[in-house]
Amino acid sequence: MDIIQIIDSLEKEFANSKNFLWSKKTLVNMDKCALLIAELKANLPQAIQEASYVLSKKEQILNNANAEAKHILAEAEFRAEQLVSSSEIKKRSEKEADEIMQKTNKKCEQLYTVTKENVDKLLRSVEIYLEQNLAVVKRNRDELETAINNVKASVLEGDDD
Repeated sequence: MDIIQIIDSLEKEFANSKNFLWSKKTLVNMDKCALLIAELKANLPQAIQEASYVLSKKEQILNNANAEAKHILAEAEFRAEQLVSSSEIKKRSEKEADEIMQKTNKKCEQLYTVTKENVDKLLRSVEIYLEQNLAVVKRNRDELETAINNVKASVLEGDDD
C-alpha cells in the first residue's frame, strides 16, 4: 500500500470504531492501527526517494539546457567563421554573431529560469504532499492518544465501582 492508502485505512479504522453504550468513547482495533502505522513508517523512505528522484531530474534538465546552449553557440561560431570572407561580409557576420550570442544568452537564461521554476514547483508539490501527510499522521496520533486515554479513564472508572 502507498502512504495515502495506509492513511485512508487508519481513517476507516477510526471511523468504523464501535461506540460504547451511552457514551462518546470508542473502541479501536489497536493491533490493526499499530500495523498500519508500522507500514506507514516503512513507506516513508519511498516518498523521500521520490523527492530525490525529482531533484535528480533537476540536474538532467539543467544539463540538457547547457548542452543545447553549447550546441547553439557552436553553430553560431561556425556560421560566423563562414561569413568572414570580406570586410562587408565580416561586418555583417559580426553583427549577426552578436545577435545570435544575445539570443542564445537570452534563451539560456529563459531555459534556466523555466527549469528552476519547474523544479521549484515539483519540490513544492512534494513538500506540500509530505506536510499534508505529516499533518494527518499527527492528527491521527493525537486522536489515538485521546482514545487510549479515554479507554484508560473508563477502565479506571470501572475499577472504582
